[in-house]
Amino acid sequence: MALQRLPLAIHTNVAELLDQLRAAGVAEFGGGASFLRRERKGRFYWYVRTRQVEGQRPERYLGPETQELLETIQQAQSAKGAADGRRMLVRALRAAGLHAPDDRTGRILSALAQAGAFRLRAAVVGTVAFQTYGAALGFVLPSQAVRTGDLDIAQDYGVSVAIDDGLDRSFLDVLRAADPAFTPVPKLDPGKSAAYRTPDGYAVDVLTTSRNAGDEETSRLEALKTDATPLRFMDFLLRDTVEAAVLHGDGVLVRVPAPARYAVHKLIVSRKRGQANPKRRKDVEQAQALIEALSLDDPFALREAYAEARDRGEVWRKLLDQAVTLLPADTRAALEG
Repeated sequence: MALQRLPLAIHTNVAELLDQLRAAGVAEFGGGASFLRRERKGRFYWYVRTRQVEGQRPERYLGPETQELLETIQQAQSAKGAADGRRMLVRALRAAGLHAPDDRTGRILSALAQAGAFRLRAAVVGTVAFQTYGAALGFVLPSQAVRTGDLDIAQDYGVSVAIDDGLDRSFLDVLRAADPAFTPVPKLDPGKSAAYRTPDGYAVDVLTTSRNAGDEETSRLEALKTDATPLRFMDFLLRDTVEAAVLHGDGVLVRVPAPARYAVHKLIVSRKRGQANPKRRKDVEQAQALIEALSLDDPFALREAYAEARDRGEVWRKLLDQAVTLLPADTRAALEG
């Protein structure tokens, strides 16, 4: 497939939007917030202590110390409200051909972001994540590969257990802030649910990493206050997630899988779906688009992710070998080096 490269000015606007969203996200804690640096096992982590509420000053986790986070904190300490400017950037990026979610998905992502889900290292996975990669990589991605009617949210089980922070209310209550019609879909295990639906069929599924071959039907994600369905291969997808801007409203800052990992993961899961499943073809289309974009600008990340997946065992290699036969010869060559 022929990918259209975005003008440099548009790609620059994407970077500017991301910078503004990061600063705005931290600034939302308010002028009375203070930032705290803590050491744990030789690494430094940052927290924000918000303004006093009912005699307490809650602390919120921001993430491991990076130069980017330090710059974001510095910007946030002096940032003013710039929502109108971000809204203009979002409109310009959408007009340039970058993909945006439907309004309901945008509202749900905004509610999750405001509640802190992505700060807590939850990630958008699936087609809604794919929609963000055009902006990140500087290409207009094929429109047939971005259509979806659901939303998948995932969090690494180990992260959820280890992180000393969580949502202020249940995951379901956060969803209902965006659409009151959401109801939990019950699992066989009484009282548990890892999926939420509206009467017209819109679905939000919560996923997590598989810990062993004998996983229960659900795992509890304490940080997100919901159950989740454990899936194999999810640990590969969720390693080293990245920030992305969703083009809704004045922008929504989310986390998504690294594009190279997403591409390789899609090749793997395409072989796990049934022959009649329409998502099988879309998996390959998304993988092909990302492979072709990454081969031009970041071939090393692409080949590193592919090599890592192949090194994970015979089952992984077999699934990848089957999937790559469906790719055009030049795309396959870019992947295999």
